Amino acid sequence: MDANFSGTLTIDAKGCVQARQGTDKSTVYTLVWPQGYTVQGDSNAFEVVDADKNVVARSGSEFQIGGGLGLPDSPGENWTERDCAQGHLWIVASPNVSSAK
Repeated sequence: MDANFSGTLTIDAKGCVQARQGTDKSTVYTLVWPQGYTVQGDSNAFEVVDADKNVVARSGSEFQIGGGLGLPDSPGENWTERDCAQGHLWIVASPNVSSAK
């Protein structure tokens, strides 16, 4: 859980928050956030906040976050966004290892 992800947050047609990495942005990642993280805003502008309400990433902005690749069953049965899983899973490290730019 000590790898670094750099990318941009987007939202798909189903309202699922995704991350895209690289210059062509073609690879989609589903970010699995630690418990207590939430999304604020709407499909035009949103931000991800941690349990203390600190912004860790914003839509359309480059960000960096720690963690590591996960397997499709990594989040567990209690994961609330299971229907949003597509592309690669990135398990976000906890706590406070990310920064918004």
